[in-house]
Amino acid sequence: MTEQWRPGERVKELRTEIAFNSDRIHFRFRWDQPNPGGWLHDMLVYRDGEWTQFADPSPWVAKGETPEHTGFYEDRVSFLLDDGSVTGFEEFGGWLTVHKGMRSLPSEVSEADVQSHDHFGAEGLDKTDIRKFIPQACEGEWWENDWRTVGSEGELERLKRDGVFLDLPMWRAHRSNPKGYGTDHHVLDYRHSDQGRNTYTTQEWGPRDGPEYMWDPDVVERGALDYHEIRDGNVPHQQDDTYALEMKDAVAFDPDVAEWEGAMIPRRPLQEPHGSAADWRGTGVWNDGEWVVEMWRDLQTAHPVDTKQLTPGEVYTWTPAVHHGAGKRWHWVAYPYKFGLGVEPNYSGEQHAHGTTELVAEEFTGDEPDWDDISTYTIPLVFPGLLDWTDLTSDDHARATEIRNAEITIWELYEKDPESFIE
Repeated sequence: MTEQWRPGERVKELRTEIAFNSDRIHFRFRWDQPNPGGWLHDMLVYRDGEWTQFADPSPWVAKGETPEHTGFYEDRVSFLLDDGSVTGFEEFGGWLTVHKGMRSLPSEVSEADVQSHDHFGAEGLDKTDIRKFIPQACEGEWWENDWRTVGSEGELERLKRDGVFLDLPMWRAHRSNPKGYGTDHHVLDYRHSDQGRNTYTTQEWGPRDGPEYMWDPDVVERGALDYHEIRDGNVPHQQDDTYALEMKDAVAFDPDVAEWEGAMIPRRPLQEPHGSAADWRGTGVWNDGEWVVEMWRDLQTAHPVDTKQLTPGEVYTWTPAVHHGAGKRWHWVAYPYKFGLGVEPNYSGEQHAHGTTELVAEEFTGDEPDWDDISTYTIPLVFPGLLDWTDLTSDDHARATEIRNAEITIWELYEKDPESFIE
């Protein structure tokens, strides 16, 4: 896969409603997605005598011809959330979390460099790449962001106790939606999963040996989906058909049953979540080219060390994103917004072409909001390209001093309208 491709769509519109009652906060998201199949993800396919991972971008998402894009990648919606504890997030949103050396950027550091690092490597987190982090996790001024200078374990724990992290819940069309949940993460020195267990796991596999698991043939005939049938347009129905491998439906892989040309089995089986990782519930339905997704959680959770606690009358900074047929940096992101739980925020990000930058979560009574009574905000999402926090704070940036002092916002840098970002 070429690393420099661009999505075909320059801008997406995310229609957003936010509501709360005395116990919970609810979001409803709607966005256009004309391509069926966004609920398929990361498949193992038997082809030409061996098993191959098909996890590259889906072929419909790229701009221009990309014949090497033969994979399956789920659609998802996510957002970063803060209560004012992270300097710079109110002004720059997700750009605060993207840095030189991260995966999928031209500056991506090697697996060997990551593995040799005391904190990220085999003796620490045991990671193979660098993902989102906030500069406060690094030594130096608050805006300095060299991943190699990450703070000590004690300093990182202190920051978490003080709430200096970003909340990052996600709804995933394949890896969480069939379970009725989202997945929950937080960003400090890395994009960590929250305490507990998420809705998916990973099965071992090999080109010759195949996967660990397949479907019980009583659930899916011959133990696998048919890749060729799906590529010919016969996509499993998002609401009615089986396309995710639930562990309760999984049996040990038997090549006599499920090793045939085009056999396709998910690499990411689903499981029951628990702990902080299960704080967010979620449901999503794709119909007639539109996703409608609802997410909700308790305002106050049992896990404040990795989850932002929410209080009626308070104001939060929020920035959503949508992935469509691809992962990593190939997504659409919003500038930062402020939303108040029942109160009107006051935000330095100014009015723009699509509407206000100040959102209000509306209070409701009862167990479920009546979405017909809740205001809809249309949030423009843009492809962020390669701009990162390192670029923004570089000595070469004409407004670096203002950025380092958090005296200017991404709205002001790009003419108050997100669409200007990609001109």
